[in-house]
Amino acid sequence: MSTAEQIGRLLAARFAGYDGTAYGEGRVVFWHDEHGEFADLLDEIAGQQAADEALRDVEVVRLERNPFAVKYRILLERPTTKFLVYLTGKLPADEDNWLLDLELAYGPMFTADRLSMIVNELFPREASAATRDTWLAIMQRTKPFFDDDDLVAGLGGRLRADDDERDFQAKMIAVLLGLPAGEHSLQAIWRALLAQYSQDETDGIERIADMSLADYHWAGTRGIYRFDAACELEHPTVKDFALWLFRLAWNGFADAEHGLDYYANIRRDFDMWRNDPRFAPVVRTLAEDTFADLSLTDDITGLGLDELASHDLFREVDEQLVELLYAGLGNESVTDDDVQRLVASRRYCLWHDEFAKDYAIIASASALRARLRAARPIMESISSAQEGFRLYANDLYRVDACYRRFIASWKAGGRFSGNMVAESLEQEYARYQADLSVQWQAQVNKLDEWSIDGVPAQNDFYARNVKKITDAGRKIAVIISDALRYEVAEELRERLDAQSRWNATLEAQLCVLPSYTQLGMAALLPHTSLALTPSDHYGVLADGNSTVGLAARQSVLGSVGGAAVTAKTLLKMKRDEYRELVKSCSVLYVYHNVIDSIGDDAASESGVFDACAKTIDELDTIVKRLANANVTNMIVTADHGFLYQDHDVTDAEWLSVGPSGDAVWVKKRRFVIGSNLVPKPAFTTFPAARVGLDDPENKGVTIQVPNGIHRLRISGDGVRYVHGGASLPEIVVPVMHINKGRSASGDARLVEFRILQNTDRITTGQITVDFLQTEPVGGKISERTVLAGLWGVEPGGKATLISNEVPLAFTSTSNDAADRHVPATFLLAGEAGRFNNTVVELRLAERIPGSSQMRRLDIKAEYRLQRGLMFDDGFDF
Repeated sequence: MSTAEQIGRLLAARFAGYDGTAYGEGRVVFWHDEHGEFADLLDEIAGQQAADEALRDVEVVRLERNPFAVKYRILLERPTTKFLVYLTGKLPADEDNWLLDLELAYGPMFTADRLSMIVNELFPREASAATRDTWLAIMQRTKPFFDDDDLVAGLGGRLRADDDERDFQAKMIAVLLGLPAGEHSLQAIWRALLAQYSQDETDGIERIADMSLADYHWAGTRGIYRFDAACELEHPTVKDFALWLFRLAWNGFADAEHGLDYYANIRRDFDMWRNDPRFAPVVRTLAEDTFADLSLTDDITGLGLDELASHDLFREVDEQLVELLYAGLGNESVTDDDVQRLVASRRYCLWHDEFAKDYAIIASASALRARLRAARPIMESISSAQEGFRLYANDLYRVDACYRRFIASWKAGGRFSGNMVAESLEQEYARYQADLSVQWQAQVNKLDEWSIDGVPAQNDFYARNVKKITDAGRKIAVIISDALRYEVAEELRERLDAQSRWNATLEAQLCVLPSYTQLGMAALLPHTSLALTPSDHYGVLADGNSTVGLAARQSVLGSVGGAAVTAKTLLKMKRDEYRELVKSCSVLYVYHNVIDSIGDDAASESGVFDACAKTIDELDTIVKRLANANVTNMIVTADHGFLYQDHDVTDAEWLSVGPSGDAVWVKKRRFVIGSNLVPKPAFTTFPAARVGLDDPENKGVTIQVPNGIHRLRISGDGVRYVHGGASLPEIVVPVMHINKGRSASGDARLVEFRILQNTDRITTGQITVDFLQTEPVGGKISERTVLAGLWGVEPGGKATLISNEVPLAFTSTSNDAADRHVPATFLLAGEAGRFNNTVVELRLAERIPGSSQMRRLDIKAEYRLQRGLMFDDGFDF
């Protein structure tokens, strides 16, 4: 674009708003060209009138000797004509300027040197002459910036008429860094510079220097952040700043000479960067880059567990913490309460994701050990079969749950080796299994038949749980998950119960004996009698009808208006299809098989605990699908449980004797079916009638199960995962009743808390506030993490953060309110000085689920900021 075209465009912008009245804005433009540089371009500019409507009919007047004639022509002869009045030479003093009234009436003087044109034509016209002079002085020092039209346009869009020299230069830097409109604080500028530096880029700081803004930038950094107060660097770099920042953060934002107040501004901004999930990767990268230069290795290795837990800036802290926790578990020098507290405290730390597997191993290992120790006196108190069953269903099942979680986390792998811990726990769990089996076997030996007073029997499942629903004309769905152990069902119950409007209750029933699939599945069907099939003595007949396979079970259910479907088929159905299926029957049996299909295969049995996790996920999905088909009554149950140990079976765990009798029809790891089997001390032996089975052909049907947790030596089949016997994990079967309510009272919600405000004044540079989690986490009440900070509020309502922001985790499950206090210390930043002697607010916000955005909470507290001496550091952008 030529000079004439550029000037013409600027002039056109001045004339464009003219409304046709005598004193309308944009009617007269005075152009001062002191040295007459553009006199020859006047005709060329006038020639643009045909091309630009705003310049059309503009009369050009060269002011030479007679200002009265010009004034007469403008005001009286041509009162609605647009005029361009061109002046050269020095402007007369105001008292000698006969056109001053017109110049003032029609807006600022137009000048054609580039910087003046930018100030007058592209920047806010409402700015005072003094402000324009301030801007122009800065522009003359930073001319390269204003040679770039894009930069000028970007700055013009940000400026306000009252921007001082600090605002002006801050906004220049914001444009150079490409910050969003409205963002030009030192915090935003350093956020951008650090983000670039983390990518090995220095373009931003170099452009700041190239535009002669470096002195301003570093002066502001020193003034606001107290940067390099100790080292006084002459020519600092972004790396210098990063090293200073991370050293300061490591030391808790204090040094030998200065306390927390001195560094309040940088602490506040660093907390904002640190707590922003979008910026956390930058902080991690910078931490890695600065760690070696800060020489902190010896410091970290010299810290204990609690001291380490107060740091989270460097990966090496978590490495050391994990190593110490593994060591503490190995030598039993750390309590489970401390382990769980320390692991929970890392959940929101910078490096948690990299160490999550190790923390899961450590937490589950510690929980297992604690549960094993707590279970021993309970186990040893078993004095009857009824009591043993009750103690397992109420408490002892948790040992198996902890073991499952530990083995699953251990197999998921971690960064470190905790082999000694794993081996020790495996041995301790094996001893517990063996000892519990002895205690329980002593009670089983007292039973004349396979039933326990006061304990529901699996054989009565249909009559007790299903028939009363269908007799009342209501639908019900029964989901049978093969080998869904009681402790796995409890985890599913907890998940469902934590969700809005879902309610799940769990009870236990006594599994049939032997505790294997064909018999357990048959026992859950409607029937009056059960018998083993004469052909193989393994399949089961219900009232003389086969129950082997889906079609046979469908036939049995058909007699009571029921239907059967596999979980795989149901999950593949479209919505209309599974809704029609539900409509077609009064009771629907859904057969699910993940745990047993994995565990019963010797090649895959070691993956059975992963199968448990998959089962919980799939059952959750199945329940939701059935609810979508308007099923309001649901039961989740199992055919049997299982035993699992993640080690090779030892000699002591194998039976040294085998079964004998007239015939041995079926021989499995954990049970035997035969004719007139010989009772032996190593076995629990019952005739068919004593386990609820008919013997229509009088073959002397007998079942035997190895005592305790012993296995029979047979070829094939897995040995770590077994079932069929009478141990508690095999025969305590879950019955979970599920329904979805319609009342919002059943909604899941976040845990509630409140601020314990013990003062309404802030008189120093910091304040510690106590927060109380008003209820324990659990059930439908879930944990939450919020950010808290002090905010100053201006008369127009604009709020400014004036302290650091502190993350508060409300995660306690304790019933004791004394354990649910969460303190937080807030340090006032330099900007707090603007709000002295006003009321400031403690505000809270939390992340919107599934996003990086925050929402403000209604909970707040007000304090009067009343410090004796507050000051503005003079560098705040």
